[in-house]
Amino acid sequence: MKLWPRTMAGQLVGLLLLGLVAAHAIGLSVVLTNGETIHSISRDQMVEHAAMAWRLGTLPQAQARQALEAIRDGNADYMLGKTADIDEGSQQGYDQDAIAEKLQASLGLEARDVRVSLVRHSARHGDLRIAMRTPDGQWLNTLQHPVMSQAWMRPLRFSVPVSTLPVLVIVFLFVRRILRPIKALAHAAERVSRGEQVGPLPVSGPSEAREVTSAFNLMQERLTRFIEDRTRLLAAISHDLRTPITSLRLRAEMVDDPQLRTAMIRTLEEMRVMVEETVRFARDDARNEDTREVDLRTLLRDVVEDQLAQGRDVQLVRLRSGAPDALPYRCRPVSLKRAIGNLVDNAVRYGQRARLAVSSGAGGSLHIHVDDDGPGIAADKLPEVFKPFVRLDAARNRNAGKDGGSVGLGLAIARSCIEAHGGRLELENRGDTDRPSGLRAVISLPV
Repeated sequence: MKLWPRTMAGQLVGLLLLGLVAAHAIGLSVVLTNGETIHSISRDQMVEHAAMAWRLGTLPQAQARQALEAIRDGNADYMLGKTADIDEGSQQGYDQDAIAEKLQASLGLEARDVRVSLVRHSARHGDLRIAMRTPDGQWLNTLQHPVMSQAWMRPLRFSVPVSTLPVLVIVFLFVRRILRPIKALAHAAERVSRGEQVGPLPVSGPSEAREVTSAFNLMQERLTRFIEDRTRLLAAISHDLRTPITSLRLRAEMVDDPQLRTAMIRTLEEMRVMVEETVRFARDDARNEDTREVDLRTLLRDVVEDQLAQGRDVQLVRLRSGAPDALPYRCRPVSLKRAIGNLVDNAVRYGQRARLAVSSGAGGSLHIHVDDDGPGIAADKLPEVFKPFVRLDAARNRNAGKDGGSVGLGLAIARSCIEAHGGRLELENRGDTDRPSGLRAVISLPV
């Protein structure tokens, strides 16, 4: 399972969180590498107290002992002796070296004349021992209790939430504001891919989002203009061709030879149907229909009832028991019904009967099957039947029909309607590869 967020907002917030954690880790590593254990202010105070005690220790012995006794308290102890309480080189560290260097610099002592030892008892307390050689050869031994630095977890428990949570909240709100127009654009593009009409999107957000939104609005405007221009062009061609076709039919009626007259009239009728169906195919009526939610099973039942009323053998079957009775789906019902009707017409025309079924697929998609009992189609010819005006069998019935199937537009119109819903239409042979037992049209619709 991938833990990295998939959304841009989640990724940006995740990157920021990783950056903050890395910054704290780097700071922590510096602190741990540094080795500092005494609070910096307390360390300076310890150095000042030790230097003052050493200066008092340089007085005559009686005065020195009296002065050191006077400054002794519960947190500090100063004693003069012949030997140092700390063995030379017994303990080293950042704090010890820093204290020794400061004492040498301020008192003018040699490195061998200063010894420092630190023993930590808890997170906040420890014992600091300093031994310094006086000019008369004695040793001033001091014992102090400095304030220790906090353990690394204690400041992190405060600094991490305080520095991270407010930043994450502000960034999250800001990122949501930035991504709002991008989400609107993605939603609009998805609707356009399903063939819906979408008004111009408001241009808002940062400059990059505004540029993308403006480009999308311009693209949609040009696409709409192209479709309208194509439809008007084909409508004009249809109008211009209708007059000479009608004129030729009137002249064909005056031909004396009945057989020739019938052939001419049939050819002219086919030309008229082809022109009208071409315009209908180019107009793409689905774009003018509003999208609404319907019950897909009810829509299929309506298709079946329309076919049964024409005396055709069409049934709606269930692929498995226990399937839900209702399948709500948001679509343009007239367009979808037209596509399914075209497939059923082809199944009945070339396969004697049609069997419809609907099921749910992976990812929540919907699948509609239209099966027939015909001879099927050669595998290498399956992609060809979706092309306009392609008819694989020249002997098939060419009588005009409202779906345009007789002129080779039925499957092209069906696929156009399905793809306008964001789905796809595929044909496959049922049965064995060598001996197919019918053709199956599979409609896959996204939810």
